[in-house]
Amino acid sequence: MNCQNCNTIIENGYALCTACELRFAGTLLRLARDVTPLHDSLDATLHPGGHAPVRIQTATPPTPPTPIRLDVLDLIDMLDATARELWRCLDGIDALDWRKDKRNEDLKATLIACAGHPRLATFADAGFYMHVVDGIARKVDAALDPPEQRREIGTCELCETMLTAGAADQWVTCPVCGREQRAQTVKLRRLKTLCWDDSRRGSAAEIAKVFTDAGITVKRHTLTVWKSRGKLDVTPQGISYSSVYRLVISGGLDKELTVTA
Repeated sequence: MNCQNCNTIIENGYALCTACELRFAGTLLRLARDVTPLHDSLDATLHPGGHAPVRIQTATPPTPPTPIRLDVLDLIDMLDATARELWRCLDGIDALDWRKDKRNEDLKATLIACAGHPRLATFADAGFYMHVVDGIARKVDAALDPPEQRREIGTCELCETMLTAGAADQWVTCPVCGREQRAQTVKLRRLKTLCWDDSRRGSAAEIAKVFTDAGITVKRHTLTVWKSRGKLDVTPQGISYSSVYRLVISGGLDKELTVTA
Protein backbone atom coordinates (compact mmCIF):
# COMPACT_ATOMS: atom_id res chain seq x y z
CA MET A 1 0.00 0.00 0.00
CA ASN A 2 1.02 3.63 -0.51
CA CYS A 3 0.58 6.61 1.79
CA GLN A 4 -2.47 8.59 0.64
CA ASN A 5 -0.56 11.84 1.03
CA CYS A 6 3.01 11.25 -0.18
CA ASN A 7 2.78 7.82 -1.89
CA THR A 8 5.46 6.29 0.33
CA ILE A 9 5.09 2.50 0.60
CA ILE A 10 3.50 1.64 3.96
CA GLU A 11 2.20 -1.40 5.82
CA ASN A 12 -1.21 -2.85 5.07
CA GLY A 13 -3.92 -1.39 7.26
CA TYR A 14 -2.46 2.11 7.23
CA ALA A 15 -3.54 5.10 5.14
CA LEU A 16 -0.69 7.46 6.09
CA CYS A 17 3.03 6.95 6.63
CA THR A 18 4.55 7.83 10.01
CA ALA A 19 5.88 11.19 8.78
CA CYS A 20 2.50 12.26 7.37
CA GLU A 21 0.70 11.05 10.50
CA LEU A 22 2.97 13.23 12.64
CA ARG A 23 2.48 16.17 10.29
CA PHE A 24 -1.31 15.69 10.36
CA ALA A 25 -1.34 15.52 14.17
CA GLY A 26 0.92 18.56 14.38
CA THR A 27 -1.38 20.59 12.13
CA LEU A 28 -4.39 19.66 14.28
CA LEU A 29 -2.54 20.71 17.45
CA ARG A 30 -1.46 23.98 15.83
CA LEU A 31 -5.08 24.69 14.88
CA ALA A 32 -6.13 23.96 18.47
CA ARG A 33 -3.62 26.58 19.61
CA ASP A 34 -5.06 29.05 17.07
CA VAL A 35 -8.69 28.74 18.23
CA THR A 36 -8.41 31.50 20.85
CA PRO A 37 -6.57 33.98 18.55
CA LEU A 38 -9.18 33.28 15.87
CA HIS A 39 -12.01 34.17 18.23
CA ASP A 40 -10.11 37.31 19.28
CA SER A 41 -9.77 38.25 15.60
CA LEU A 42 -13.55 38.23 15.14
CA ASP A 43 -13.48 41.82 16.38
CA ALA A 44 -13.16 43.95 13.23
CA THR A 45 -11.64 46.80 15.29
CA LEU A 46 -8.50 44.73 15.85
CA HIS A 47 -5.43 44.81 13.64
CA PRO A 48 -4.58 41.21 12.69
CA GLY A 49 -1.40 40.21 14.43
CA GLY A 50 -1.23 36.51 15.14
CA HIS A 51 -1.43 35.87 18.88
CA ALA A 52 -1.21 39.53 19.89
CA PRO A 53 -3.78 41.59 17.95
CA VAL A 54 -3.84 45.34 18.57
CA ARG A 55 -7.05 47.29 18.91
CA ILE A 56 -7.60 50.21 16.53
CA GLN A 57 -8.03 53.50 18.39
CA THR A 58 -11.28 55.02 17.18
CA ALA A 59 -12.37 58.64 17.56
CA THR A 60 -15.87 57.75 18.75
CA PRO A 61 -16.83 55.95 21.98
CA PRO A 62 -17.37 52.19 21.51
CA THR A 63 -21.10 52.43 22.04
CA PRO A 64 -22.30 50.84 18.74
CA PRO A 65 -22.19 47.04 18.42
CA THR A 66 -18.69 45.79 17.66
CA PRO A 67 -18.39 44.91 13.95
CA ILE A 68 -17.59 41.28 13.21
CA ARG A 69 -15.13 39.94 10.62
CA LEU A 70 -17.41 37.63 8.66
CA ASP A 71 -14.46 35.94 6.93
CA VAL A 72 -13.09 34.84 10.31
CA LEU A 73 -16.54 33.73 11.46
CA ASP A 74 -16.90 31.56 8.35
CA LEU A 75 -13.42 30.16 8.95
CA ILE A 76 -14.24 29.20 12.55
CA ASP A 77 -17.47 27.52 11.39
CA MET A 78 -15.55 25.60 8.71
CA LEU A 79 -12.89 24.48 11.19
CA ASP A 80 -15.49 23.45 13.77
CA ALA A 81 -17.54 21.44 11.26
CA THR A 82 -14.44 19.73 9.85
CA ALA A 83 -13.02 18.86 13.29
CA ARG A 84 -16.27 17.29 14.47
CA GLU A 85 -16.72 15.45 11.17
CA LEU A 86 -13.17 14.12 11.46
CA TRP A 87 -13.78 12.98 15.03
CA ARG A 88 -16.88 11.05 13.96
CA CYS A 89 -14.85 9.33 11.23
CA LEU A 90 -12.13 8.42 13.72
CA ASP A 91 -14.72 7.12 16.19
CA GLY A 92 -16.48 4.99 13.57
CA ILE A 93 -19.62 7.14 13.43
CA ASP A 94 -21.23 8.32 10.19
CA ALA A 95 -19.34 11.54 9.49
CA LEU A 96 -22.48 13.41 8.44
CA ASP A 97 -24.76 12.12 11.23
CA TRP A 98 -24.16 14.65 13.98
CA ARG A 99 -27.06 13.22 16.02
CA LYS A 100 -24.99 10.13 16.89
CA ASP A 101 -22.12 12.28 18.17
CA LYS A 102 -22.53 12.57 21.94
CA ARG A 103 -19.35 14.61 22.49
CA ASN A 104 -19.80 17.93 24.27
CA GLU A 105 -16.19 19.11 24.05
CA ASP A 106 -15.40 22.50 22.54
CA LEU A 107 -13.51 23.00 19.29
CA LYS A 108 -10.06 23.15 20.91
CA ALA A 109 -10.59 19.92 22.83
CA THR A 110 -11.97 18.20 19.73
CA LEU A 111 -8.91 19.11 17.68
CA ILE A 112 -6.59 17.86 20.41
CA ALA A 113 -8.57 14.62 20.68
CA CYS A 114 -8.34 14.09 16.91
CA ALA A 115 -4.57 14.66 16.97
CA GLY A 116 -4.12 11.94 19.57
CA HIS A 117 -6.63 9.45 18.20
CA PRO A 118 -5.14 5.95 17.63
CA ARG A 119 -6.89 5.66 14.25
CA LEU A 120 -5.52 8.91 12.80
CA ALA A 121 -3.25 7.05 10.35
CA THR A 122 -5.48 4.04 9.70
CA PHE A 123 -9.00 5.26 8.89
CA ALA A 124 -9.93 5.07 5.22
CA ASP A 125 -10.19 8.79 4.45
CA ALA A 126 -7.09 9.95 6.33
CA GLY A 127 -5.42 11.42 3.23
CA PHE A 128 -8.54 13.34 2.24
CA TYR A 129 -9.00 14.89 5.68
CA MET A 130 -5.30 15.69 5.93
CA HIS A 131 -5.61 17.67 2.70
CA VAL A 132 -8.76 19.46 3.93
CA VAL A 133 -7.17 20.34 7.29
CA ASP A 134 -3.99 21.60 5.60
CA GLY A 135 -6.13 23.93 3.47
CA ILE A 136 -7.93 25.29 6.52
CA ALA A 137 -4.61 25.77 8.34
CA ARG A 138 -3.32 27.92 5.47
CA LYS A 139 -6.46 30.07 5.64
CA VAL A 140 -6.09 30.44 9.40
CA ASP A 141 -2.47 31.54 8.99
CA ALA A 142 -3.53 34.13 6.41
CA ALA A 143 -6.30 35.43 8.70
CA LEU A 144 -4.05 35.74 11.77
CA ASP A 145 -0.88 36.89 10.02
CA PRO A 146 -1.74 38.41 6.61
CA PRO A 147 1.23 38.09 4.26
CA GLU A 148 2.85 41.35 3.26
CA GLN A 149 2.26 42.53 -0.26
CA ARG A 150 4.79 40.87 -2.54
CA ARG A 151 5.47 41.45 -6.21
CA GLU A 152 7.55 39.94 -8.96
CA ILE A 153 11.14 41.26 -9.10
CA GLY A 154 12.79 39.01 -11.71
CA THR A 155 13.82 35.42 -12.36
CA CYS A 156 16.17 33.05 -10.56
CA GLU A 157 19.59 32.97 -12.20
CA LEU A 158 19.70 29.16 -12.05
CA CYS A 159 16.24 27.89 -12.96
CA GLU A 160 14.56 31.10 -14.24
CA THR A 161 11.63 30.78 -11.85
CA MET A 162 9.93 34.13 -11.29
CA LEU A 163 10.80 35.43 -7.80
CA THR A 164 8.72 37.68 -5.57
CA ALA A 165 9.73 39.92 -2.69
CA GLY A 166 8.29 42.37 -0.22
CA ALA A 167 9.36 46.00 -0.16
CA ALA A 168 11.79 45.46 2.73
CA ASP A 169 13.23 42.10 1.61
CA GLN A 170 16.99 42.18 0.99
CA TRP A 171 17.32 38.49 0.12
CA VAL A 172 15.03 36.09 -1.73
CA THR A 173 15.09 32.29 -1.90
CA CYS A 174 13.96 30.49 -5.04
CA PRO A 175 11.03 28.19 -4.19
CA VAL A 176 12.13 25.69 -6.86
CA CYS A 177 15.92 25.31 -6.61
CA GLY A 178 16.44 26.88 -3.18
CA ARG A 179 19.14 29.32 -4.30
CA GLU A 180 19.38 32.44 -2.13
CA GLN A 181 20.00 35.69 -4.00
CA ARG A 182 20.11 39.38 -3.18
CA ALA A 183 16.84 41.02 -4.17
CA GLN A 184 18.71 43.99 -5.64
CA THR A 185 20.81 41.68 -7.83
CA VAL A 186 17.69 40.00 -9.17
CA LYS A 187 16.15 43.39 -9.98
CA LEU A 188 19.30 44.58 -11.77
CA ARG A 189 19.49 41.35 -13.76
CA ARG A 190 15.88 41.84 -14.85
CA LEU A 191 16.63 45.42 -15.88
CA LYS A 192 19.66 44.27 -17.89
CA THR A 193 17.56 41.67 -19.70
CA LEU A 194 14.93 44.26 -20.60
CA CYS A 195 17.47 46.86 -21.75
CA TRP A 196 19.47 44.49 -23.95
CA ASP A 197 16.42 43.41 -25.92
CA ASP A 198 15.29 46.10 -28.38
CA SER A 199 11.86 44.48 -28.62
CA ARG A 200 11.02 45.00 -24.91
CA ARG A 201 8.78 48.00 -24.47
CA GLY A 202 6.53 49.59 -21.89
CA SER A 203 4.80 52.76 -20.80
CA ALA A 204 6.69 55.62 -19.19
CA ALA A 205 5.27 54.64 -15.78
CA GLU A 206 6.21 50.96 -16.18
CA ILE A 207 9.76 51.71 -17.30
CA ALA A 208 10.30 54.30 -14.56
CA LYS A 209 9.19 51.76 -11.96
CA VAL A 210 11.51 49.00 -13.23
CA PHE A 211 14.53 51.34 -13.29
CA THR A 212 13.73 52.77 -9.86
CA ASP A 213 13.21 49.29 -8.34
CA ALA A 214 16.68 48.36 -9.60
CA GLY A 215 18.21 51.35 -7.82
CA ILE A 216 18.26 53.79 -10.74
CA THR A 217 15.73 56.52 -10.00
CA VAL A 218 14.04 57.66 -13.20
CA LYS A 219 10.90 59.77 -12.99
CA ARG A 220 7.96 59.12 -15.25
CA HIS A 221 7.89 62.84 -16.08
CA THR A 222 11.50 62.63 -17.27
CA LEU A 223 10.62 59.87 -19.74
CA THR A 224 7.57 61.81 -20.92
CA VAL A 225 9.78 64.84 -21.63
CA TRP A 226 12.37 62.73 -23.44
CA LYS A 227 9.58 61.15 -25.46
CA SER A 228 8.15 64.56 -26.45
CA ARG A 229 11.62 65.67 -27.56
CA GLY A 230 12.05 62.64 -29.76
CA LYS A 231 14.92 61.20 -27.75
CA LEU A 232 13.33 57.76 -27.24
CA ASP A 233 12.45 54.88 -29.54
CA VAL A 234 8.65 54.93 -29.44
CA THR A 235 6.19 52.68 -31.27
CA PRO A 236 2.48 51.93 -30.71
CA GLN A 237 3.67 49.15 -28.38
CA GLY A 238 5.42 51.66 -26.11
CA ILE A 239 8.88 53.00 -25.32
CA SER A 240 11.85 50.68 -25.72
CA TYR A 241 13.81 49.96 -22.55
CA SER A 242 17.05 50.01 -24.54
CA SER A 243 16.58 53.62 -25.69
CA VAL A 244 15.95 54.73 -22.10
CA TYR A 245 19.05 52.85 -20.95
CA ARG A 246 21.23 54.53 -23.58
CA LEU A 247 20.10 57.97 -22.42
CA VAL A 248 20.60 57.06 -18.77
CA ILE A 249 24.22 55.90 -19.19
CA SER A 250 25.03 58.92 -21.33
CA GLY A 251 23.82 61.25 -18.58
CA GLY A 252 20.76 62.44 -20.47
CA LEU A 253 19.79 66.11 -20.73
CA ASP A 254 17.30 66.24 -17.90
CA LYS A 255 18.31 67.03 -14.33
CA GLU A 256 15.31 65.11 -13.03
CA LEU A 257 17.25 61.87 -13.48
CA THR A 258 19.37 60.71 -10.54
CA VAL A 259 21.27 57.48 -10.17
CA THR A 260 21.30 55.98 -6.71
CA ALA A 261 24.05 53.88 -5.29
